[in-house]
Amino acid sequence: MPVLNAQTIQHMQHRAHSRPDVRTQAAAGNGNARTLLKPHVSQRVLATDPPVIVKTKQLMATVPAGKQVLSLAQGIVHWQPPPAALELASKLLHSRSAGVHGYGPADGLPALREALQHKLANRNGLLGYEVMVTAGANQAFVNLVLTLTDESDKVVLFKPYYFNHLMALQMTGGADKVLLGPCDSSTLHPDLGWLQEQLERPDPPKMVVIVNPCNPTGEVAGFWVVGTLFGWLEVLLLVNSYCHIGVLRSGIL
Repeated sequence: MPVLNAQTIQHMQHRAHSRPDVRTQAAAGNGNARTLLKPHVSQRVLATDPPVIVKTKQLMATVPAGKQVLSLAQGIVHWQPPPAALELASKLLHSRSAGVHGYGPADGLPALREALQHKLANRNGLLGYEVMVTAGANQAFVNLVLTLTDESDKVVLFKPYYFNHLMALQMTGGADKVLLGPCDSSTLHPDLGWLQEQLERPDPPKMVVIVNPCNPTGEVAGFWVVGTLFGWLEVLLLVNSYCHIGVLRSGIL
């Protein structure tokens, strides 16, 4: 399943703003010109914020040589996988297995899903949960937004929010239904009083997104905060980029 990531969105926005609506091309051979109309870009893409990571990389590229500057914009590793993993990957790529060179199951390889379910049961005490393997947490988030919400549904993000979550809601048509909630200035935990007011309105939000530990602050919301939210909400989406991403409906993940 193709997923629009931050870089793809920025590229599409750039092309939408830089190319004119009408272009004239010379037809090869006879010199006659013909008019080509370019397709109009969707309002969803135009309404999507540009990714801050790309802007940060552009700023880092302007740093003078020899000046020590550390970017905290993106958490990525700077080392290779273990040699044993590289060796096994090479062997698999050189094999004739159809499972390696063809399309795999949409929800992930069965053996990997089984291993993850085993880990959740034995290390986290979570029994009976389904597991889906995606190409990163951003794809998982987009999958859940498309599955659980419509354009008319309100969704809460707490500031400071993870920028890709806002982008996902914008590019799926829900830009004007996003509610940006405040956090407590001393604890950086979600303001539950504000959220309770929103939930008591005639048109309450359908989904609330919590990143725990929070990205970008790193603050961890404890069991009391998460448990309170679970008791209030129809759909609580709890994102843990260090472990897993899941939907809370009948239990706490």
